[in-house]
Amino acid sequence: MSTPNAAVAPSMPDRFAADFYRQLSELTDGGMTLAEAVALLKNDPESAPFVGTLGDLAQELGQGVSLSSSMVRHPSMFSAETAAVIEAAERENALPGALAMLADDHDLRPRARLLSIVQMWPLILLALLFVLTATMMIFVIPAFKEVFTSFGADLPALTLILLAVSNLIVGYWWLFIAVVIALIFLLPRLRRQKPGFASALDRIWMKVPGVKKVLTKLLAARLSALLAGAAACRIPYGKVIAYLRSTLANGQLRDMVAALERDAAQGGSLAAAAAKHSWIPVKFARIADIGERSGKAAPALARAARVLYGEAEQGAAVFRQGVLVATYIFTGIVVGIVVIAMYLPIFKLGAVV
Repeated sequence: MSTPNAAVAPSMPDRFAADFYRQLSELTDGGMTLAEAVALLKNDPESAPFVGTLGDLAQELGQGVSLSSSMVRHPSMFSAETAAVIEAAERENALPGALAMLADDHDLRPRARLLSIVQMWPLILLALLFVLTATMMIFVIPAFKEVFTSFGADLPALTLILLAVSNLIVGYWWLFIAVVIALIFLLPRLRRQKPGFASALDRIWMKVPGVKKVLTKLLAARLSALLAGAAACRIPYGKVIAYLRSTLANGQLRDMVAALERDAAQGGSLAAAAAKHSWIPVKFARIADIGERSGKAAPALARAARVLYGEAEQGAAVFRQGVLVATYIFTGIVVGIVVIAMYLPIFKLGAVV
């Protein structure tokens, strides 16, 4: 069963969260109190959508409430796992470092999503292909239909199929549009309300060639960076692993991280826990082991994060190019079929003449 998704609230976009945590880290590290820093950030024009919550946060901090406790009071902006990371940092007097770690992770998160990896051009190309094909089916093909049928010869099978598809689209175009709109609005709702549907959809995505490989590479890079920050701030590894799990929308990835979370909670070394999971690169376990034995876990894990993220970016670039090539090939096939189906009757006409 998939681990429940306790992601940071969608009302707090990654870009805003990254700026918020980073500025809060820098201001408090520079000598400001948390209450003063949050009050200052509240007046930032980009904070306008969150001014009410930030005002409450500043007031609570001014009354002596800890940042982690105040976060728990505002679940619409901060997840319980985020508050747990902050609480652990407060106990170690390492709050600025933990805030910087969260800021860095929010910078990485958008680049670790499939839509960002694919980029928009293939999607735009497919949308243009859909519009072009629909326009031909509704306006162009019907105009040729009478010409085709007046040839006096049997039409090729491919042309008959094209005419049948055109008739279907012309007769039920409104139904196709309704289905597309329904899917756009219903899929996110079904994902939230039907765990079984969300789990099945996640499994399908992860079976698409190349998707699992590139997403797990980026996930390993995020994990390394978070663990490096945890080691530097003396935060228990389990806290940041739980935080990472809570930020994942894909149930398959959540289950993978949850399994690592359970192994890490049993005690023992990080390297030993990581070695049990095939999605974590072997080099990570080796670097983590060296860092633990040398007493320099933070720099070792930071180095692993840089290496893994570089490899993940290369993998994402290859995947991106593959998607683009596949889109071009698919577009060419669709356009080619339509053109061939429209030209085949000409050869039939030659046979009749």
